[in-house]
Amino acid sequence: MTEIVYALIQAVHNLGAVAVVGSPAVALGLRGRGVALERRLAWALLAAWGLQAASGAGFAAASYGLKGQLPEITGVALYSLAVKLFATATGFSTAALLLWLRRLSSPRSRAVAWSVCLGLAVAALLAAAPLRWYL
Repeated sequence: MTEIVYALIQAVHNLGAVAVVGSPAVALGLRGRGVALERRLAWALLAAWGLQAASGAGFAAASYGLKGQLPEITGVALYSLAVKLFATATGFSTAALLLWLRRLSSPRSRAVAWSVCLGLAVAALLAAAPLRWYL
C-alpha cells in the first residue's frame, strides 16, 4: 500500500513538472506573438506550481501518515529541498505576477519573466535528482 501511495504522488508530481517546464518553454517559443495564449499559459504555470507544492507536501504527509515520522533530510538532500522550495515559491510568485500585470510593458520584459520561470523549473528538476537519491 505504501508504494502505491508514493507512486501516485510521484505521478502527480511528475505531471506538474512537465507543466512547469512546458508552459514557459511554449511561451518563449511564441516570441510575443500570442499574448492571449501567454495568459492561458501563465494560468497553467500558476496551477502547475501549486500542484508541485501540493504534491511535494503530499510526500511529507504520506511519510508521516504511513511511517509515523517525516523523513530525515540532511546534507545534499537538504540543500536540494531548499532549492526546490525556493524555485516553487518564486515560480508561483512569478506566474502570479505575469497574471497580475496583465501586460508587461514590452515583449522583451515578458520574455525575461518567462525565462526566469523556465530557469526556476529547470532548477527544481535538477534539485529533484539528488533529493530522491538521498532519501
